[in-house]
Amino acid sequence: MVGTSMQKYVCPALEPVLRRVVREEVDRRLTHHLGQLPRSPQLQTPSLQLIFTSPLSLPIFTRGKIKDKDDNPLQIQLVRRQCGPSSIISLEPPPRVEIVVLDGDFPFNNDDNWTPKEFSSHVLRERKGKRPLLVGECRVTPREGSASIQKLEFTDNSSWIRSRTFRLGARVSPGSYEGVRIKEAITERFTVLDHRGESNKKHFPPSLHDSVWRLKNIAKNGKFDTRLAFAGITTVQDFLKLSVVNQQRLREILGHGMSERMWNETITHARTSNIGDEVYLYHGEFDTVVFNPICQVWGVMVNGLTYALEQLTPQHALDVQTLIQKAYQKWEQLEEIDGASLIRAAEAQPSRRTTSFLSARTGSIIAGFISICSRN
Repeated sequence: MVGTSMQKYVCPALEPVLRRVVREEVDRRLTHHLGQLPRSPQLQTPSLQLIFTSPLSLPIFTRGKIKDKDDNPLQIQLVRRQCGPSSIISLEPPPRVEIVVLDGDFPFNNDDNWTPKEFSSHVLRERKGKRPLLVGECRVTPREGSASIQKLEFTDNSSWIRSRTFRLGARVSPGSYEGVRIKEAITERFTVLDHRGESNKKHFPPSLHDSVWRLKNIAKNGKFDTRLAFAGITTVQDFLKLSVVNQQRLREILGHGMSERMWNETITHARTSNIGDEVYLYHGEFDTVVFNPICQVWGVMVNGLTYALEQLTPQHALDVQTLIQKAYQKWEQLEEIDGASLIRAAEAQPSRRTTSFLSARTGSIIAGFISICSRN
């Protein structure tokens, strides 16, 4: 009785899902089969092609403006395909270009010799009851062979199709052009995430002042984030400083859950940060160490003389290591100086006016440090 009742309600609910899965699998296998068939010998490689001039900025979120990797509006060009570098082509009257969404699995096996029919068969539409999948400037006109797309947004994520990825495509709008075929453009495949996750997205590159969970493989409030916070590592700068001073300790804090591959991804991502121009001075009893913002040593003053780290004797190098550990522990007490002014001073050669805003001791250290920079 219960089994019959369950079948009565569950089976109708599952039927649309099963139909969709079966349909997608049939389409995928049919596409694969057709892709293996020999092309018609009279099919000619198009001499003209649309291209996206730059890769997309990733990740992409719904309701977020789609831009290129340099944070500029997407740009499309009409070019002539040839053996050498492509040349921009201007047609009169210019064709109308349509921006569409493609299944990320297209083209199969990355075969770029598709036909217009194959391209059109993989254009995606919105889900039933949803807004158009892509909104904004979905149609543009290339003037002198080029067009910028100022506003383009996804309204839905990519999780509902089998590949879970999209591509953007560009094709000539039907009826807007008569002439030789212009091949369609496609981007790399990508995932579209829901905008509600944008507040937790990673930064590329991260800022030193970003929370540490902005780094790859460290989830907000996840186990790595929690362990690091307990150890006082809350920013990307904290993470990088400890990686310089005591990388083994940092690995111990993260624990065995962070594999070697994950560690390499995370530290590589962290090191893409722009560390800026600030300089930090730690004054010991006899020595002063000059640091950059992530605790890397730039120079050392010993007994009134300034040296690069590699110029120190083995004994002095050991003494400096002790100073580095002390400086790390007392980082908030270090003397901070705007490094941009030092760079300008190095270019203009140090003078008494250059260091007049510093103490006599600090000015002497900086003058020596500038001389090291000048020699290098």
